[in-house]
Amino acid sequence: MQMNTVIPKYDVDQLNDIILNRRSIYPRQYEKGKAVPDEVVWQILENANRAPNHKQTEPWRFKVFSGEGRRYFAELQAGIYQEFAGEDYNEARCQKLLEYPMLASHVISIGMRRNEQGVLPENEEIQAVSCAVENMFLTVTAYGLGSYWTTAGITYFEQAKAHFDLGEKDKLMGFFYIGYVAIPYKSLSKRSPVQTKVDWINEYKNNNGINKINTDDAKLPAVKDGAKAHGHESQTRWVVILTVITMILEIVIGYYSNSMALTAEGWHMSTHVFAIGLTWAAYFFTRKYGQSQKISFQSDRLLSLSGFTSAIVLQIIAIIMALESIGRLIHPLPIKFGEAIVVAVIGLVVNGISAMLLHHDHDHHDHNIRAAYLHVLADGLTSLTAIIALTVGLFFHLFWLDSLSGIIGSIVITSWAVQLIKGSGIKLIDFKKAV
Repeated sequence: MQMNTVIPKYDVDQLNDIILNRRSIYPRQYEKGKAVPDEVVWQILENANRAPNHKQTEPWRFKVFSGEGRRYFAELQAGIYQEFAGEDYNEARCQKLLEYPMLASHVISIGMRRNEQGVLPENEEIQAVSCAVENMFLTVTAYGLGSYWTTAGITYFEQAKAHFDLGEKDKLMGFFYIGYVAIPYKSLSKRSPVQTKVDWINEYKNNNGINKINTDDAKLPAVKDGAKAHGHESQTRWVVILTVITMILEIVIGYYSNSMALTAEGWHMSTHVFAIGLTWAAYFFTRKYGQSQKISFQSDRLLSLSGFTSAIVLQIIAIIMALESIGRLIHPLPIKFGEAIVVAVIGLVVNGISAMLLHHDHDHHDHNIRAAYLHVLADGLTSLTAIIALTVGLFFHLFWLDSLSGIIGSIVITSWAVQLIKGSGIKLIDFKKAV
């Protein structure tokens, strides 16, 4: 006779609430001197022991420090740090290693002990321990307590392993602090929409692969790009503000000093303003209307269109720069080198700052942000060539070098524009080989 297994039904809303409110609470936020009952800590560890693990290797190993054991742990980790930190030794960090354990109720060392037979890859054992720690986090949250998993201090010191009964092949994976919360957190931990990390596949396709189709073709891509837009919009806005100021300065001083290299860089900077401004507008539109119930559009096509348009305009400016530079090469004018060099250096600094702002979120599959990023790199290169040409011209009175720099800059911009036109154009028309 076959028996039916009854799966118990739990309060899903409460579980969701526990997960939503799970977050790190630092030791300095705990009630100092108030101890969590040991039986609660044992339940936390029991739940950790129920973590999933392949082949039942149960690789997690814990040491619990409470009461005066916290002081022992504090002096132990501070001593190990002092002895083996070497040139990286920091007195303030050492002092924290002494003080933080005394702020918590309990401190638990997290260890991963490898299976002696080596039946599993190391990363599977690490993943199992991480699952155990997440069980601890959720249990602590359910009890209304605070916890913090740190991998700082002596976590990666090989010399520390033996003090936690770990061998050469084992890993010390940090320390778990527990305490009553005296200073609660003010807001929930921020996360971008889950749709930005999920590909939902529900259609089979023969031959070379499968189609990735979201459950709502119109909305999920828009949500994904909307979240991405929210991250990029702030960087591009600041880059636009910086470059507008620099562009005006370079063009005015370029004409004043008769520097073709600086003037060319200023006009190139104007395309930079246009391109980043277009990038900014595209992300603004995507973020604002990506989840609209009234408007439906393909966000990736909009971003590619933005990159394609900025590349076309940039190519036009490159041609104008080349023609004007050739004209100055044939009919040179005296150059005020000092003023031109100063402004060119300012332009290079601004380009460097802009590149750092955009590189943090640089996405090779997003032609909009790629256009902005490659643009500031091209700007930086033309600024550098202008500085070199002006400096050499200052010392050797080679006025033609300045015009040559403008020509080189136009070639570089052309190369960049062609790359972007090709990449964004392919994405824009969905160009691909037939299967």
